[in-house]
Amino acid sequence: MKKFLLLFLILTSISYAQSKKEILVGDWQGTDINGVKNKMIFTPDNFISMTINGEFIDGKNYIIKGGKKDGQKALLKYEIDESKVPITMDIIAIALEKDKEVEKGRILAILDFKSDDEVRINLGLNGVRATEFNDSNEGSTIFLKRN
Repeated sequence: MKKFLLLFLILTSISYAQSKKEILVGDWQGTDINGVKNKMIFTPDNFISMTINGEFIDGKNYIIKGGKKDGQKALLKYEIDESKVPITMDIIAIALEKDKEVEKGRILAILDFKSDDEVRINLGLNGVRATEFNDSNEGSTIFLKRN
């Protein structure tokens, strides 16, 4: 019985030792307040693929469609800061220009893990990061569940 208890404690402590970034890695699906379905895929090498305005953007291999950058390859990456409350995340749009990564903009977000398989993300699409989840920013909040 003591061995079983010890094994249980070790396994429990290992699962709690995971960082939020490690927990975030994977495939997630959810909806926003308007019922719009969203998909986000976080990779261990900091790429994010996601649905934007109904279009799925492959973070590692996105080809820009239309405009003066038509046909140019672009990337989407993410960075999170677990030291802040709530956890902050930046989604970074990057253009490849002459084989160099050039940052083109950021979506500033906050994260709230409800469990290892449920997360709430508020996306600051106007260049401003929310400081909390509340009624005034629920329109830019997505509830995701792990696939």
